[in-house]
Amino acid sequence: MNICGILVHARPDGFGAVKKRLLSVKGVEVHGMSDEGRVVVTLEEENEDTMAESLLTVQRLEGVISASMIYHHNEEGI
Repeated sequence: MNICGILVHARPDGFGAVKKRLLSVKGVEVHGMSDEGRVVVTLEEENEDTMAESLLTVQRLEGVISASMIYHHNEEGI
């Protein structure tokens, strides 16, 4: 199991729509947002290739300015 923490910078004026789009990505959980549009999310995926694809999907969502992986953990056999 791969788990990563992602810092997303989104447009704060449309956060409701951005949150909905983020949650549409398999494995994504939204944990909080600042007034400036910074969003803390986690992403869980079985393999690293799928995780990389999901991160690219998050980066390309409408309303997302940037998305950066800030933490990655891999546990085999979970």
